[in-house]
Amino acid sequence: MALTLELITGSDMTLDRDNLTIVRKFRARGTLPYSGGGDCFDAVSSQVMGLINMSYFTYNTPLGTLYWNSIQLYESYYAQLYEIGVTYSPFNKQVGTYLVRVEHAAGMAKATAGTLIAGYPTASRPAGGNGGVIWNGREVVGVDVPFNETRIVISYRHPKMFLNHAYLRAVGALVGHPNSDTFLGYAPGEIAYAGGNATESECEASAEYSFEVSRNETDLEVGGITIDAKTGFDVISPVYKWSTDEDGGGNTKAVRAIDYIEIIRPRGREWRAYASVFGWGGG
Repeated sequence: MALTLELITGSDMTLDRDNLTIVRKFRARGTLPYSGGGDCFDAVSSQVMGLINMSYFTYNTPLGTLYWNSIQLYESYYAQLYEIGVTYSPFNKQVGTYLVRVEHAAGMAKATAGTLIAGYPTASRPAGGNGGVIWNGREVVGVDVPFNETRIVISYRHPKMFLNHAYLRAVGALVGHPNSDTFLGYAPGEIAYAGGNATESECEASAEYSFEVSRNETDLEVGGITIDAKTGFDVISPVYKWSTDEDGGGNTKAVRAIDYIEIIRPRGREWRAYASVFGWGGG
């Protein structure tokens, strides 16, 4: 029995501040009475679910696109009359759907050098000062400064049995390691997996993944030295030297300038491929 669905008059709508649901009503149309083997209700329900998922998956409204969440099949007369109610809401529960949450915050880091702007009084300071080194005359002290801290949280609905032990072990091994390939639109070195939560049952598998972001930078100036490039989570490490310079009155002053700068990649921050492990997010 090949069925089609006929949209019938009447629908139920619930609109509140947290959720919108609409129940659309259909009638199964086909060759009746049923003459096949087995239970008629099972055959009808199987065809109805396939038709809804294939042809009536979404419902466009003035309030946006809604997705079917549940199907109710009513058998009014055995093998003769079947009516269907399909509940639609803004929540897409099919496999492959995702929710992205971006969190912007200000972290704190200790800076021991920067770009020299000015110094006062002019006559008492060496011509080049300390070259941007934050120094109190005895030691490099540094200062806490805010920096951009971005976190991306992705909630993803996977196919059933996707979150197996092998997958979770492989993903867990990426924690703290920046990406070596382009991932979520970020260049290699700019994003690091910060862990997440996974849930799997007999009917679905879903997970939440968190990522820290640190942008690649070029042409940085620290203490009068230009850094050609610094990738995401690598660390700038200035090396200082003792020196002297003369002020405007010809007096010799002790200074502690930057001798050179090293870019350090801490242990545990080695790059690793992401897209091939996660199975999504590449490109």
